Amino acid sequence: MKLSQKQIDILVVDPHPLFREGLKRILEMDPDLHIVAQGENGDQLAPLYERHRPDIVLLEFNLPDKSSVQALEGLIQQYPSAAVLLFSVVDDSYAVLKAFKAGAVGYLLKKMEADSIAAAIKEVVKGGFYLHPDLLAGFLAEYMKLIPRETEDAYIQSLIRRPYHLLTYREAEILQLMSEGHTNKSLSEVLSISEKTVKNHVSTILKKMDLNDRTQAVVHAIKMGWVELV
Repeated sequence: MKLSQKQIDILVVDPHPLFREGLKRILEMDPDLHIVAQGENGDQLAPLYERHRPDIVLLEFNLPDKSSVQALEGLIQQYPSAAVLLFSVVDDSYAVLKAFKAGAVGYLLKKMEADSIAAAIKEVVKGGFYLHPDLLAGFLAEYMKLIPRETEDAYIQSLIRRPYHLLTYREAEILQLMSEGHTNKSLSEVLSISEKTVKNHVSTILKKMDLNDRTQAVVHAIKMGWVELV
């Protein structure tokens, strides 16, 4: 029975029964979320997905029978439109990069609050993606390693397409600086404007991009080629 008209069906694959049950109880406090099935290993992932066709899969990074990346790659090969969020206590940046390369739409940490997990799920259901803020700097560092080098000291990046169709020049400038790891305080210093003005710009950028936080904005900008990796 649907809990609400716009209910999001979720498949959880995690080797720990108590964690799965706890997650189910917490998430289903939100009437828009419903756990339709649970699995405990990678071999169950594809069959459960086929049977229930969930909107979102929450997949534990450390599985007992095979790597989550293998399981994810196998699922995406069969069902390219599957939306999979990896979640774990593991905050290794290389693991995050492997997850995205395999087709994940997000990476959560188990230390997150229930409302943050729910928000991430709803974001990816709308077609977005999610990366926990604690992982952004490391993810960017690993991403940089993959960019081909023209010389020993230079990275090559494909043509940058600034999002002037969406953002003003100043907003695009701030988005670029955000991708370089600047905080609101350092942005105010670099741009010689107040922190309040910076916060207003960041809020406007997120609103225009239809995203919830600056981490999502930076990752999306990188994928779209809107910012230059320096």
